[in-house]
Amino acid sequence: MIDGEAVLILADASQINVLNQVGSLIYELSDGQHSVADIASQLAARFDVSYAQAESDTLEFLHGLETQSIMILETR
Repeated sequence: MIDGEAVLILADASQINVLNQVGSLIYELSDGQHSVADIASQLAARFDVSYAQAESDTLEFLHGLETQSIMILETR
C-alpha cells in the first residue's frame, strides 16, 4: 500500500487494479474474519458516511471483485 491505496496485479489476466483508500480498506478487511457488517461499520466510522451507504458500497465492491475472479465470497 502507498498512501492508503493498493495495487492488485493479476498475472493470469494481465490486469492491474488500483484501489483507492476505501477499496483498499475493504480489500484489507476481506480476510475471512470480518463480515460485511464489520467492514461497513469501519468504513462508516472512518469515512463519515452512513452505515447504509457503507454497506452498499462494500457489497458493490466485493461483488465487483468476485465478478473479476479476484475474490470468492462466502455466505455465512
